[in-house]
Amino acid sequence: MADTNNQDPNTDQTNNQQTQTTETNTNSGGGSGEQSIEKLVEARVAEALKEIKGKLDSAYSARDEANRKLAEATLREKEAELKRMEDEGKHKEVLEHRLSESNAKLEVAERRITELTRDVEVREALSGLPFRNDKAAKVAYKEVVDGLVQDDKGLWRHKSGVSIKEWVEAFSKDEDQSFLFKVKSSNGSGAGGTTSTNTESKSGSLFAMSQEDVLKMAAEGKLPRRK
Repeated sequence: MADTNNQDPNTDQTNNQQTQTTETNTNSGGGSGEQSIEKLVEARVAEALKEIKGKLDSAYSARDEANRKLAEATLREKEAELKRMEDEGKHKEVLEHRLSESNAKLEVAERRITELTRDVEVREALSGLPFRNDKAAKVAYKEVVDGLVQDDKGLWRHKSGVSIKEWVEAFSKDEDQSFLFKVKSSNGSGAGGTTSTNTESKSGSLFAMSQEDVLKMAAEGKLPRRK
């Protein structure tokens, strides 16, 4: 009978190498498995988001199409009603209706043109001011526009009656709005700063005045120029 304890050393070595190879593959496979799971999750999330976006786009398109069809149906119904009135000989009523519609459209167009003209004038008045950044400039623009009204001639002015230019000048010197502008650098000797302070104390510091008083000075052309 063959002795089972006498095994070939080469066979043992081969078995050990195979075992080590299997363990190595198993260990490395763990990392690859985790990466595969992450990629699978990312792929499924991306697919789900894509599906959601597609549904939203479809819903928006359907809404826009429904609004378009509703507008067209309303217009057709209105035209049919006007045609019926014309057939009944109500030409005056039809003419008055069409004239009213034309006036309404003209009013909207004129209002838009006026607003654009106002915006151009406001932006021009604000253009030379040293704002901290674009956000500060947008805040200032909104504040200035909110303070404007149209006079009896259709011109835009501040509620106090001063012009846009004067309103912007007063706005830029209002202490409450100072956070919107760049901090002035202090140049020169201390004596120069003292002189400036004395000058302000004589005429009255703008920072100590109310916005109403500043606007009054602006209307009188007494505001000092921003350096």
